Amino acid sequence: MSWFSNIINKNKNNGNIFDPSRRWIHFSNGLISDLEDISQSIWITDSNWFEMWFLGVEERLGLTLGKRLIQASSDSFEYFLIFNKVQIPKNKDIGNWTKLHEDWRHRNLGNFSLYSVDAKITKLLITDYANLYITIGYLASAFEYINNARYKFQWNDSESSIILSFELTNQFFPLPSKSKNFSHNFSEIKKIHNSELWDMLSIQDDGMWYIHNSRKMIVTSDLFFRFEGQCLPFLKKIDFSGSNNYDWGIKDDMKSLWWSASADSARELFISSAYHILIREDSDWIKVGQKHLSMYGLGKITHAESLDKYGEIIFQLETSFHLSLSCGILLACWERAYGKKGKLILTSDENDFFVKISNSLDAVNPQY
Repeated sequence: MSWFSNIINKNKNNGNIFDPSRRWIHFSNGLISDLEDISQSIWITDSNWFEMWFLGVEERLGLTLGKRLIQASSDSFEYFLIFNKVQIPKNKDIGNWTKLHEDWRHRNLGNFSLYSVDAKITKLLITDYANLYITIGYLASAFEYINNARYKFQWNDSESSIILSFELTNQFFPLPSKSKNFSHNFSEIKKIHNSELWDMLSIQDDGMWYIHNSRKMIVTSDLFFRFEGQCLPFLKKIDFSGSNNYDWGIKDDMKSLWWSASADSARELFISSAYHILIREDSDWIKVGQKHLSMYGLGKITHAESLDKYGEIIFQLETSFHLSLSCGILLACWERAYGKKGKLILTSDENDFFVKISNSLDAVNPQY
């Protein structure tokens, strides 16, 4: 019996009958689908990595984006509940909402419970949360969904817990619309079992799960694109160090700026993680893509071709969870492999994306 099977059986004995690999399904195109929301693709990311990426985006854009992420999370999860017609308990007690507790355990968000109720204010307690803003947004939308009403909410947080308070309001907020980037057709794509990822799975007695001692969390494509959309109206033209190293081939300057901030934050985090990228021939890049993109649902490299002897190269991507993340990590891999700063140019046709990376400087390049 494999180590993975031993873990699952152990947790069955502890009452945690739960296997994330049965819900988050890897496909041969480098994406991961949510089995309970079939058109959704998801990103499996380290919770601390996501927090650092988020702070990096804020720093580059010169903005505070917590409320934007809460709104995106709230809209995304409310749409999930409505679209999938998720059943609520007959007594409308959110503390006893078994389906919601199960969903939180699957997404690895943490735990929640009813804290207190009085005539005007209901308070919920969130413990061991994966991300402050996402958990607040998700639970706020769930509370409104179960009560079929809108609430004002505020929170107090510490390093390990959040008190989320709700007060009924007469204000009207429309239901979230379908995201333009919500669906992906997985019907003709081959399912695969990514044993390299799931064989490193461990599940603790409290239900939280880890991959190689790294606490993971689930970020949906719907949430990520809604977050981007929430940010765009607040952006102002700004240049940050490295912003000129990205050419996305899009006319929207603010969208291009957001993508550059997202990519550069991902690039910096990957560089600081000190991964070793060893490239002997172009085909080695396919394995790099499998390890750092496809394993976590960020897409797939189908081809890589060197353009000169100095490292200039073009990659062909079949899919991407979000191009800013895939390209930022890919640029970091290139910089790790060649020891110099890179410049990235993105183009596309009807079926694929093409990422060209070359040396961003002439003669003097900082070495890592």
